[in-house]
Amino acid sequence: MKIILSLLLIVFSIVGIVDSSYITYEKFSESVSDCGVGSECGTVLNSEWSNIGPIPLSLLGFAFYSSLFILSILNYIEFDLKSQLEKVCNKLSFKKTSIFRQITIQELILVATIFGALFSGYLVFLMVIVINAWCKYCLISAFTSLTLFAISSTYYLKYQKNSPFLIKQVTLSIIHFLYVTIIKKLFFLFDAELIHNLLTSTGKTLGSNKISQFLTTTFFSFNHSNLEKRIDGITFKNPVGLSAGFDYNGELTGILPSVGFGFHTIGTVTYEAYEGNTKPRLGRYLKSKSLLVNKGFKSLGAKVIAKKLTGLNFSIPTGISIGSTNKHYNSSEDQIKDILKTFTIFEKSKVKHQYYELNISCPNTFGGQPFTTLDKLKLLLNSLEKLNISKPIYVKMPIDQSNKETLLMLQIINKYNIAGVIFGNLTKDKSNPDVDPADLKAWKLAKGNLSGKPTWKRSNKLVKLTRKNFKKRFTIIGSGGIFTGENAVKKINDGADLVQLITGMIFEGPQVIGQINLRLSLCRLSTKTPKW
Repeated sequence: MKIILSLLLIVFSIVGIVDSSYITYEKFSESVSDCGVGSECGTVLNSEWSNIGPIPLSLLGFAFYSSLFILSILNYIEFDLKSQLEKVCNKLSFKKTSIFRQITIQELILVATIFGALFSGYLVFLMVIVINAWCKYCLISAFTSLTLFAISSTYYLKYQKNSPFLIKQVTLSIIHFLYVTIIKKLFFLFDAELIHNLLTSTGKTLGSNKISQFLTTTFFSFNHSNLEKRIDGITFKNPVGLSAGFDYNGELTGILPSVGFGFHTIGTVTYEAYEGNTKPRLGRYLKSKSLLVNKGFKSLGAKVIAKKLTGLNFSIPTGISIGSTNKHYNSSEDQIKDILKTFTIFEKSKVKHQYYELNISCPNTFGGQPFTTLDKLKLLLNSLEKLNISKPIYVKMPIDQSNKETLLMLQIINKYNIAGVIFGNLTKDKSNPDVDPADLKAWKLAKGNLSGKPTWKRSNKLVKLTRKNFKKRFTIIGSGGIFTGENAVKKINDGADLVQLITGMIFEGPQVIGQINLRLSLCRLSTKTPKW
């Protein structure tokens, strides 16, 4: 098996060399033309995307495949790179801890093929979305790159220790680099809501196909048995979830498990359909690492969403976030009745969701946050209690209230059959020191409130406050400002049982979920008594 895999690396490297050589020849001879029925090689290879500066991508491809060919030959003859580099290091008096002494041929091949597969995927994306034309030679190269990645990862998994962790670390790091340096810059040139809708439709398509689900899992997801948690009768494969506010209408149930999420909240869902507040509803504040959000419970309505979700088998715990329809109410009782209607619809439905979120803290709806006042909160929870809801309920809390106000709210929630709390929602505090002055100036002229890093510190303090005062009474879900694995570790160690994010994924890339889970898994492996 080892010899076969080694030979396959050599063979497909040669395929790549031949393919890239031919394209390079065509480029330099200026004889590129369309290459058969259904292909438009000339359009692709003469486009502005076919070069990096003066250098054709095909020439870089030739260098890539040639390098892989040399490495594959060295791997086949079992050339001991580590031993040879050790001798060089000793001659040059390098320290024994030099990174060069850790390198093997297999690791170099793995890193190269991961990069090649990801870059080929990016080029295919350009052909489909930007250039809108196909080149069969480019597709041959993409297939060759993916095949080389599959062979090298199979080889490494079979013959190297701790390979799953290293493969994922390298893969996710490369995706992160490509996202931050190329893809995010491209996305951020366009309207935020336009890109959100594009990503939602793309995710829906990817989630409807087993092959695309498998490929997404291969490149983005990380799972380990030590991440699994059972909370409130629900088994979470990992503690990282997608917050409500991204998948308004349940379009992404098929793809989110493949991206690596351990749970997923749909909504916020309202009884009546609502198109959303007046545009613009989304904006980006790069310096503050924040999103300006003013969607105002954009929803297709409870009946439509329940019908859409009926019959679906969710592979990760999926919850329904519920709030009141964004409109004027004559009284608090009428607003509560609206909320209860949505709960009733989902309770009577055959949707296989496993929990509810009660969203009382959105600052972008008509009338603000009425149920954060104590008397109205009591009235809502009294009415909700009478429904005898069959699944755990988590209350999504505001974060701008004082510690005293928060504790008073928690004392009321404590009296009811509420499983947990989520800290928290958007910040509307324009004195927040974590908002960059330039962003603050723009924010004061815009409608909406902020997610991301401006919510980080306050969210953590409220998680700590709740854990300290209520011990294990509440399941605590930490949401706000999570961009890295270290951020997730911090929030969990402050007292959160689970964590959620949206903004971190938008700024850092969809691979960040896998990076967070990898960090949490390694953290658990490295300590005998982790705090989560």
